[in-house]
Amino acid sequence: MSLGLKIKMNRKLKIAIFEPSRMFPPGGKNMDGISKYLSKKHDVTVFTQRLIEGGADFNTSKIKFIKPRNRFLAPFAFLKRNINEQDFDLIILGCFPATLTALRNIYKKPSIYISHAPPRFFYDLKEHNLKNSSFKGKVVIHLKNFLFKKLDYLSVQKVTKILGVSKEVQRRIKIYYNRDSIIYPAGVNPEKYKKGRYDNYILSVCRLVSAKRPEMILESMKFVKNKNIKLIMVGSGDLEKKIREIAKDFSNVEIKGFVSDEELKELYANCLATIYIPINEDLGYAPQEAGVAGKATIGVNEGGLRETVIDGKTGFLINNPTPEKIAEKIDFFAENKSIAEKMGRNAEEHIKKFHIENNFKILDEIIEEII
Repeated sequence: MSLGLKIKMNRKLKIAIFEPSRMFPPGGKNMDGISKYLSKKHDVTVFTQRLIEGGADFNTSKIKFIKPRNRFLAPFAFLKRNINEQDFDLIILGCFPATLTALRNIYKKPSIYISHAPPRFFYDLKEHNLKNSSFKGKVVIHLKNFLFKKLDYLSVQKVTKILGVSKEVQRRIKIYYNRDSIIYPAGVNPEKYKKGRYDNYILSVCRLVSAKRPEMILESMKFVKNKNIKLIMVGSGDLEKKIREIAKDFSNVEIKGFVSDEELKELYANCLATIYIPINEDLGYAPQEAGVAGKATIGVNEGGLRETVIDGKTGFLINNPTPEKIAEKIDFFAENKSIAEKMGRNAEEHIKKFHIENNFKILDEIIEEII
């Protein structure tokens, strides 16, 4: 690296971050953490539609709200927004539809796209979503694909560097965008969690949508033999009403819905283990959050969970999951608390490499390279 580049990087950069208003944390909170970190050294402006309760607050950065504010019109908001590139040294894009900003705002300026995944309703989850959607939902999916899939592809082609949160996402970026990328794990902040007891409950933290398989998790409690163990489900989504209705038949299940950060912290701290079995997940926040709390995860041998969970050491990865297979692992932890604790300690050590501070070092190196 030349001395000239080192001197240049010592100056304060003007950075524009384009981030969707995410209805479900922690995706937005991850970009919130990035903006907070960059704001310590640089002048950061965040462009977003609105702030969501329980999501990102971007309170250390300047915020410019873009219109229209309606979340269903978000692609048009990012397509419409035009900035003066002379005002910024670097542009950072969050996931779709923020990627669409590149069509009007990236010419010669360096830019970074931080991808939690190429939009799954365009690509790997399109058929699953169509199969599990109402007629209206199917119309929306087809309309999104017709209007925006090609634009998303063209936008990503204009970006200088792409960061993918896992090897799984890196693989998808290559398949769907034909671009190389650098792994930038969607890290977890260990300061937001704590260790506690190993009580008689298994914790599920996920959005209640079909891709996360919450019905299968709930159904597994029919086959759990240990009657002292309980399942607590945290999360909200399209299936929440259905899940709550089914759960009425279970005396060993509690549906919490959306909870505060403080309550979630306590639930992680005192569970026996966690369960997380989404379809081909990008990386998986839940195993990371469980790990920093010293808890093992019952996971699925698909996607990014192969990176966040080590089978037999920090939890279990189930092939072709069924309620019966899940119940078997729940019973194992219920009958072997000492092993649950040992795996939890292993998970805590393994997840250290996903701590957000380590990821910031990667981001600094990328910015230094492309500026």
